[in-house]
Amino acid sequence: MGLDSFLARRLLPAVLRVATAFAVASGLAVAAPADPPDEVPAAAAADATTLRMLLPAGARLMHGPLLLPFGAHERGWLLAWREPEAGVAVWYLMPRPGDVAHWRLLRLREPEPADAFFDIELRAAFATGPEGARDLVLLERYSRAAPAGGERHDSARVLRRDGEGVRAVPELQALLDGVTDAAEARRRLAPAYARLLPSVKGELAAAFASLPVEVVDLTRLERLQRLQPGHPLYEVDDVANGYLALRGDGGRPGYVAALFRQADGGAVVAVQQRWPQAQRTRLLRRDGAGWSDVTATLLPGWRDRDDCTLPRRGRTVACADGRRWTWDGRSFQLQRP
Repeated sequence: MGLDSFLARRLLPAVLRVATAFAVASGLAVAAPADPPDEVPAAAAADATTLRMLLPAGARLMHGPLLLPFGAHERGWLLAWREPEAGVAVWYLMPRPGDVAHWRLLRLREPEPADAFFDIELRAAFATGPEGARDLVLLERYSRAAPAGGERHDSARVLRRDGEGVRAVPELQALLDGVTDAAEARRRLAPAYARLLPSVKGELAAAFASLPVEVVDLTRLERLQRLQPGHPLYEVDDVANGYLALRGDGGRPGYVAALFRQADGGAVVAVQQRWPQAQRTRLLRRDGAGWSDVTATLLPGWRDRDDCTLPRRGRTVACADGRRWTWDGRSFQLQRP
């Protein structure tokens, strides 16, 4: 039986009756706690000491700060805390791509009314899943000491990056009902993660899936899902010509990418983030296991926010102001009128 079912059938009805009676008898109105901001100054996430200063007054740290990867980010801070009159919260902070001054704040768990009636323990928190598509797993224990109930239940939250936010993965959470040990949780989840990522064809699609999050602000799973024909944000994946395009959604950019072969047998990937009224274009080349931005080297004088079109066929990048840049196997050459 999952935690939601456990609470709904056995504990929550009694809890709500008590809470309602108290509110009616006392005449008190309970206000929702103020939402924390969706971002914090980067200096506030510098280390464990500064992170503690983000907690509300009187809050008690339950777990962390703990450095963990999440989604496409290879590092971020997880911390869980309890506020005596609000409940238990779990936060995750990660760098914001393209904004060195701020970190994103994701609220993985918010205080719930029933928290006041339970002893809640975060027994373990860890990241799992393929590189570039890490999920976070929280193993929780809910208990009430006798004579109040003498009940205990172990459950899990499996959380996945989804667009700008986070969503639970119920089918994976169900696998961990009653699990108290991180090693056992990993063992149960391993088969699901082995088949998580959909396959794609072609060198460009594989490269696009592995680009840094600073260039493509999507998890590896989101990229591969959007490259599947039939996905609502899929536009084109032309394997033969080394070209792909994905639509934007909900204010987030779309992406266009093109592959340019080098004379030495390597390749350069041109990637555009595209918004309705703006775009940003960068050139990247593999550098060992990672990627290097080679825009300034291969496109001297280029402005990465110029309005231009990457070619689906051919080797010429055409700009709205009339400039045309042609790839010669080593760099892009500006074509004179």
